[in-house]
Amino acid sequence: MPKITKTAIDNLVAPATGDAWLWDSELQGFGVRIQSSGRKTYVVRYRRKSDGKQRKMNLCRVSDTTPDKARSLARDVFLAVAAGGDPAGERVKEKVKNEITLEAMFEARVAFMKSKNIAMTSEVERVLLKAKHNAADSIGRDRAPSTVTPDDIIKFVSKHYLDGNRGAADKARSYLRATFEWAITSANDYTVKERKDWGVTTNPAAAVAKDTGARTVRDRNLSAEEIKTVWFGCQDGNFGFSEGTEILLRTLIACGQRVQETLRIEGHEIDLDAKLWMMPKEKTKGGKYPHDIPLPDVIIPDLKRLKDKYGDGYLFPARSDSADEILGAVSVSHAVRRAFGGDGYNPVIEGMEPFTPRDLRRTWKSRAKDAGIDRFTRDLIQQHAQNDTGSKHYDRADYMPEKREAMEKWSAWLDTVLNGSGEPVKLAA
Repeated sequence: MPKITKTAIDNLVAPATGDAWLWDSELQGFGVRIQSSGRKTYVVRYRRKSDGKQRKMNLCRVSDTTPDKARSLARDVFLAVAAGGDPAGERVKEKVKNEITLEAMFEARVAFMKSKNIAMTSEVERVLLKAKHNAADSIGRDRAPSTVTPDDIIKFVSKHYLDGNRGAADKARSYLRATFEWAITSANDYTVKERKDWGVTTNPAAAVAKDTGARTVRDRNLSAEEIKTVWFGCQDGNFGFSEGTEILLRTLIACGQRVQETLRIEGHEIDLDAKLWMMPKEKTKGGKYPHDIPLPDVIIPDLKRLKDKYGDGYLFPARSDSADEILGAVSVSHAVRRAFGGDGYNPVIEGMEPFTPRDLRRTWKSRAKDAGIDRFTRDLIQQHAQNDTGSKHYDRADYMPEKREAMEKWSAWLDTVLNGSGEPVKLAA
C-alpha cells in the first residue's frame, strides 16, 4: 500500500466494471477511487462512533486539488468523526434537504430502505446509482424527478434487454417504479414530521409494460449427491470461492433461509451453545416478527470460525476494498455461475446442471421432505407465509420444539448424505 502521490494516481488503471481503490500508507482511511468510466475521486472511510458502522465519503475530484491538500481535508473529516460526528451522513441529509434532483431522490430512497433494513437495498442502490449502466447516469443525475418520462425509463431498461438480460431489465423497471411510487407517497405521508416533496405527481415507470416472460419460475433443486458435491467442493478454495462464499453456500444448504437474510447474519445473532440463529424482525422479509432458526450440527464449526474471526459484526463482510458492508448477492451469484457453468462459463464440475444460490433454498425445502419433515414445519422454518385466517391473525406460537425436532431430522439426514459411502466427486480438469 503506497503513499498516495500524483504519480501513483496517474498510474491507476480503470477497472472493467465497478470501482478500484488505492489506500494511503501515510493516513489510514484516506484513498482514491477510480471508476470504470476513468473518473478518479479522493475518498475517506471511517467507522461511526455511535454504532461502529463503516462509512465512505467522497472528498473531491482528483483534478480539483493535490494529494497533500486532499489529505488535509481527510484529516478534518477524521477530527469530526473523533468528536462523534458522521460527516458522510450529514452530507447526504443536507444534499437531500436542499436539492430536488433525480440523484438526490435516488439517494433518499436508498437511505429510507437502509433505515428499514430492507434486504434488497444494496441491489437497488447498485441499479439506481452504482452500476456501470445505472439509472442516475442514464436518465440524468441533475434532472428534476418531475421531468422524467416513460421514454426515459424505456431507454434505460432497454439497454439491459438488448444486451440479452431480460430479467435485469424487468428488475430495473420494477425498482424504478417502486422508487417513484415511494417519492409520491412519502411526500404525502402524514405520519412523519419531515416530508420531502420531490415534485412527482405521476409515476413514469408505471406506464412501462412489465415483461411477464422475463422472470421464469425456477424449479432447480439439487439432489443428495449434488449437495455432497457442493458441500465438499466449497472448502479450501476448490471452486475458486472466497471463504465467505464457501461458508455462505453451506449455510444456505444447512439452514434453508433466503440469500439476503443469510448474507446479513451478525455474530451476536448466533448462539452456538443453544444452536440457534436469532434473526431480528427488521431483517426478515415481512419485517413484523423475529424468526429463530435451530442450527444443524454440521454448520456449527463454520459459524464458529466466522464468529471467532469477526466477533459480533457481520459474518459475511465485503472485501476491504469494497464500498459495501457485506458480500453482495450479485457477486456471489456470479461466482457460482463461473464455477458451475451458467451464462456460458466452463464448469469445474462435469455433468452437473448449473444452479443459483437461490436454488439452495428450494433444495432445502425439497430434500427436507426426504428427511421426513412435514410441510407445515418446513414452512415454519423457512418463514413462508401462512395464509389461512387463523395463522395470519391469531396463531403467535413460536413452535420451537417442533422446529428443533425437524432440524434434528434434517441434520441427521444431511450427515448421512455428507459422510455416507458413494462414488467420489470428480472435478473437471
